[in-house]
Amino acid sequence: QAVLFPDAIDVEAPEYSSRALLVLLFLEQDRSCSRCFRAAVPVHARYHRPGEGTQEALAVLQSPEVLLCCCHGHLSAECWEPAEVDAPCSSDNTSPCQWHSTKHRPEYEESMLRVPVGLREHNSLVCALTLLTTGLCSGLILAAACKYGHF
Repeated sequence: QAVLFPDAIDVEAPEYSSRALLVLLFLEQDRSCSRCFRAAVPVHARYHRPGEGTQEALAVLQSPEVLLCCCHGHLSAECWEPAEVDAPCSSDNTSPCQWHSTKHRPEYEESMLRVPVGLREHNSLVCALTLLTTGLCSGLILAAACKYGHF
């Protein structure tokens, strides 16, 4: 179960004009280990600006913050301290609950994602070929519309 903030996301927006996202995952305990949780999150890399001399951009994926909820009668030592974060109680319920940051051992402190990008040196070639292709395809569509169209 997951909650995404903001609700509406423009997945086609490039990296330099997109906003940060907050994903809340509500996990159940692993049946084989009482203090273990497991999650897999698909990642979509956004388009980056063309690079100069390099064909890839680096995107940093930070280690997640793990929060413990004292919402459903689960009492632990952290529940007696003042709450640090207000967040929805579950993916179905948007009313806020008290959450506490807890210590965890991430598998990786941060991961680097290598995103392929175009070269800035190819900018004029790409623009010329795009303009040529657009003109050619527009001409073919116009010719087909004139030949077979009923106006």
